[in-house]
Amino acid sequence: MLDGKKVLITGLTGQIGGAIANAHAPRCEMWGLARYTRGGSREQVEAMGVRPVVCDLARGDFAGVPDDFDYVLHFAATTSPRNADEGMAQNAEATGLLMHHCRKAKAFLHIGATACYTPNPDPNHRFKETDDMGSAFLRGPNYAGTKLAAEGVVRTLARILDLPVTIARINVAYGDYDDGGMPGRHLKALVEGGVITLPIGPCMHSPIHDDDLAAHVEPLLRAASVPATIVNWGGSEGVNVRDWVDYLGELTGLTPKFNFTDERALPSYVTDTTKGREIGLEWKVHWKDGMRRMVTRRYPEIPLRQAAG
Repeated sequence: MLDGKKVLITGLTGQIGGAIANAHAPRCEMWGLARYTRGGSREQVEAMGVRPVVCDLARGDFAGVPDDFDYVLHFAATTSPRNADEGMAQNAEATGLLMHHCRKAKAFLHIGATACYTPNPDPNHRFKETDDMGSAFLRGPNYAGTKLAAEGVVRTLARILDLPVTIARINVAYGDYDDGGMPGRHLKALVEGGVITLPIGPCMHSPIHDDDLAAHVEPLLRAASVPATIVNWGGSEGVNVRDWVDYLGELTGLTPKFNFTDERALPSYVTDTTKGREIGLEWKVHWKDGMRRMVTRRYPEIPLRQAAG
């Protein structure tokens, strides 16, 4: 589907976008939009085979950016806006400006967030795409609201522009790129002897590995429609965060240092996979295999220990 096509990707200097770009750039003509303010970031994406273009999406200045892309993969987001106005500009308005510029595309993939769901008191509740929305998300109080606003922008412009769209609500992504997501940050803290803060009770999520993320891009694009297709994008299993940290400890032979508190605790978000399976998503990386692979690739100097499972 992407072979030989002209593809635009945003957010490729981050964890999820980096994994996707690395997997698909060799197959297509991929352009990467970012500000490239971090030293070496431009050279890194060029090494992947991506054509970098400096662009601040929130400003809406697309000078030098073509408008004839076949597909658009929009991963860019501000996860910790300093205030609501910044979040709206960078997460909602920027998305609308990008859609308008790329309105000739065959399909547009927008990344939403399961953090937008209203938390459920049952930590094992599997969120469906039709569940209630609206989350304070205390660790980033302007994130969930502005990401939800972005969904409204995407849904509206899909209809106005007749642009097929898939909104994929991401859960916990992890693997080799950037900081490795939440599990990668936990692994780093474990190796460096840092304290890992977790809720007192269960904290359940659906971790998804880089390899499954990359494999899901084409089914998500094929599912794009008007009105927008909305689907959860997480792993197929619900996993307690404490369990994956303990497993990382078993693999490395290191003992985690925990701080258990319910102050600003992260809610549980386990995703229902029914709709994902209906549009052709398949999950091939079990979370323990993915965590083991993450340790090996991020810390090759650490010999793996025998771990249960």
